[in-house]
Amino acid sequence: MTREDEDYSDYSRHLNAVITGTTLINGFIFTAIITFLTRLSQPLAFYSQALLLLLVVLFYLNSLLIEHLTAETLFFCRRVPPKTRKIIVRIALIIIIASLFGFSIPLMFLVYDLIFLATMSTVIWILIIAANLALIYKPIMDFRKKQRD
Repeated sequence: MTREDEDYSDYSRHLNAVITGTTLINGFIFTAIITFLTRLSQPLAFYSQALLLLLVVLFYLNSLLIEHLTAETLFFCRRVPPKTRKIIVRIALIIIIASLFGFSIPLMFLVYDLIFLATMSTVIWILIIAANLALIYKPIMDFRKKQRD
């Protein structure tokens, strides 16, 4: 196999386009959640809560997909910089910010006294955080460790 066959730049650009589109969709979903919360005349009705729960599930799954695709591009880099304190802090900040942004949804539900939705959103959020750590963070750390060795 020649070096030209190992060039993944086209695939990385494709992933970047998918990440951009998915992030845009996630912004619309987040805006829809806020709009529905503030505009629904009966937020306690079953159909209202079912719609909001569907949007929450879509938002969290979309977020997981975005983070997974973002991490996947790292595996196609020929050279990854060494794991310095600056990179460790940056990765920690990315994880913390993404996690806290996801937790804003259950808090919004609490503001509107939607206890069931807040509880379900928190449970889903915790599951997504666990999936994020198992499916994204751990493989990246293993990859970086193999590259270092």
